[in-house]
Amino acid sequence: MKLKVASFFAGIGGFDLGFERAGFEVVFQCEKDKFCQKVLRKHWPDIPLIGDINDQKIEQEIPAADVWCGGFPCQDLSLANQGKRKGLEGSRSGLFYRFAELAERFKPEWLVLENVVGLLNSNNGADFEVVVSTLDELGYCVAWRVLDAKYFGTPQRRRRTFIVASHRSTGAARVLFDDNAIDTVDEAARLPGAHSSSRSPKGFRDADLYTIQHATIGRKDSAGPQAKGYRSDGEAYTLDSRGSSDVVCSTNVGFRIRDTSRVSKELDGRRFRCLGNAVNVEAAHWLAQRILSVELLQRQEVVLGS
Repeated sequence: MKLKVASFFAGIGGFDLGFERAGFEVVFQCEKDKFCQKVLRKHWPDIPLIGDINDQKIEQEIPAADVWCGGFPCQDLSLANQGKRKGLEGSRSGLFYRFAELAERFKPEWLVLENVVGLLNSNNGADFEVVVSTLDELGYCVAWRVLDAKYFGTPQRRRRTFIVASHRSTGAARVLFDDNAIDTVDEAARLPGAHSSSRSPKGFRDADLYTIQHATIGRKDSAGPQAKGYRSDGEAYTLDSRGSSDVVCSTNVGFRIRDTSRVSKELDGRRFRCLGNAVNVEAAHWLAQRILSVELLQRQEVVLGS
């Protein structure tokens, strides 16, 4: 059984890749950012791609799909924008309403949404209530859970709210919750070779790798690892769309992101903005596997009950 998935707010394809790895077929993508579109066209050259979810012709372009997924814009919900959080009334995060409008028309069996944890307390929780009640009114059973990328084999702390909704079934709860623990790594994932001097730039053999938060960028080299936000345990801070929240450095070496990342300066800004907005692939893969197993179970139950 090969289920089909339509990807909205696709970014650079985090959901798409995760679901593909689980055996799903990506049949549609929607993404407005031009740089992200280039990434999507490179890896999914034959998949229909619409640039704007508000484009009226999208309703003629969306093919039949079992799953709709998407990390709708977080800028108006993010805790990083304290004092400027417009919530679902914002022009970007408010695109959730357009997604819901399309879901009401097409009624895919599954919806999978991702956003920052700030969604849970935006407008004192009123915005999240709107999301859940809207999906409920469309006939979906809704479940949600906060998942951290560091428990899915990724050396980065990245807590995100995942919402799974199943049309007229309790499958969503089965996807996110069961009697067993999530089968993930036993501890925060380690950066490969994080404590190996051979991976340090310029051949500093006595150097180790460490990371700092964006608040410390710009401090003098002499501030060193004592700068606020320092850690050397192999786990990075959350990379955000500003592209400056996390820098991999080496002791005794200045704060140089380009030397350590091996990325040309022309690509730094766009690359890190896209990575900061991306859905964690391993978390998406786990969700896809769970949906597939629940889908099979539900179909077996229908056969046995008929």
